[in-house]
Amino acid sequence: MDLEPIYLGKTRLEVEAVKLSNLTYKEPTIDWLKRFLSTGGDVQNKLSNTSVKERLKLIDELGKVWREKLNSGKLDHLKKNLVKTTGYSERLIDMEFSLVSEVLNSENLVKLLDAGLKGGLASLEGPSEIASNEYLMNVPAGPVFIISSGNSVIPPLIPTVVSLVVGNQTILKPSISNYLAVKEVFEGFKEVLNSYADASAYAEALLVSYFSHNSKALQYLLKEAPLGVVNYWGGDPGRLTVSKAVAENLNKPKLVVNGPLTGFAIVDEASANEANAEKLAFDIVLYDQQLCSSPTQAAFIGNFDSAVNFAKLLGKALDRVGLEFKIDLSEGHLYNIVKLRRALEYVRTTRNKVLYSTDPSNPWTLVVSEGRSTLAEVASSINTTVYERRRFLELITVNDLDQAVDLILNLRVNPAFTGVDKVQTVALAVSKDLELQAVRKLSRAGVYRIVPLGETYLRTPYEPYDGFSLPSVFTYSVYFRRGST
Repeated sequence: MDLEPIYLGKTRLEVEAVKLSNLTYKEPTIDWLKRFLSTGGDVQNKLSNTSVKERLKLIDELGKVWREKLNSGKLDHLKKNLVKTTGYSERLIDMEFSLVSEVLNSENLVKLLDAGLKGGLASLEGPSEIASNEYLMNVPAGPVFIISSGNSVIPPLIPTVVSLVVGNQTILKPSISNYLAVKEVFEGFKEVLNSYADASAYAEALLVSYFSHNSKALQYLLKEAPLGVVNYWGGDPGRLTVSKAVAENLNKPKLVVNGPLTGFAIVDEASANEANAEKLAFDIVLYDQQLCSSPTQAAFIGNFDSAVNFAKLLGKALDRVGLEFKIDLSEGHLYNIVKLRRALEYVRTTRNKVLYSTDPSNPWTLVVSEGRSTLAEVASSINTTVYERRRFLELITVNDLDQAVDLILNLRVNPAFTGVDKVQTVALAVSKDLELQAVRKLSRAGVYRIVPLGETYLRTPYEPYDGFSLPSVFTYSVYFRRGST
């Protein structure tokens, strides 16, 4: 795998090879990183002196380069590689690649910046009036170091593009799984540079590099480098290691953590129909529940028999939807799925029903549990994690909305969800008279997103990220008040 850093600025990139047990990659030398970051102030001034309109135009051009590669078939080799490294279906990779150009879309970025910054987009270029004689300017808080995780290419792109557009010198560390796709996106700046001289500001501002967890260069960046923001995406033990290292940094960068979250669904008897089964199936299959928004547990407001009937509808929908997104799991992974199913079927302390597919390319599993989690009773003995359970959903019957909310509040102490901080997204399919009540109760339960069933993966430019706006993470606000005359 070609894990070489990307830097398109004028300074020659100096790298060294790092050998791991099963991988050799290249990373910038510490001396080069020091020289790179020493230019941070100048680079950020250069970006900030470029109009926001021009900055957005260059991101648009980057999106055009990506679309041209996609449409011409130049990315086919990359798609096949990602199918192997992520386990995702080829159709899903196709879908994700088509969404990249939405991230690199100036209209979407304008909406995101306007909604996410007090003072709006104009506050990036000068004082923006927020009240009579009172103004705010939002200025780059960098240099920024973004540490991403996961298989998907979209999550690391969004914070990186936002950080660049608001004017920051930015270092991105992708994961091994998404590195090649991320690299392909930002290498598009080579072509943009040929047509737009102003693109050099982005070229000098962006470094993309992989660093292993014990890399000396990574330790330098966290503990010593003159950073303004460290944005870490992931859970423990990495989160704890990064937090301790950043705490030692005398430059006191702001640490912003996007921790491991999961999704949840609530369905009532009145909404337990074929259409909603189809929507929930799509939420389960898409990205194989590896997104922080994917539903991995559900509450069914109604009786056990009605829940089983809905699960049967859901199973039929999973048969249809899942075959459109076939996956290739190892024999070991499939064996663990079978072992989990058998353990769940043997539970007698909780009334339950286990339904599943025998198709190895679409190995969905549904568990209907009465009143409490059957999965919790076997999780410790089977040693299953939420990330290993693909196309798996436990549907727990509850009497009312309050009991559904209790499941959400108690999810992180469920041994089947060890390592998950909390519920990020709730997909809702309830009758209209319950909807507003549900929104009020769920917002007090600490969830960040409440969306219709079938739309857990879909984000609009106006949405915050886990309770805060991304533009505000990568900027700080300067307040200015005119004297009265």
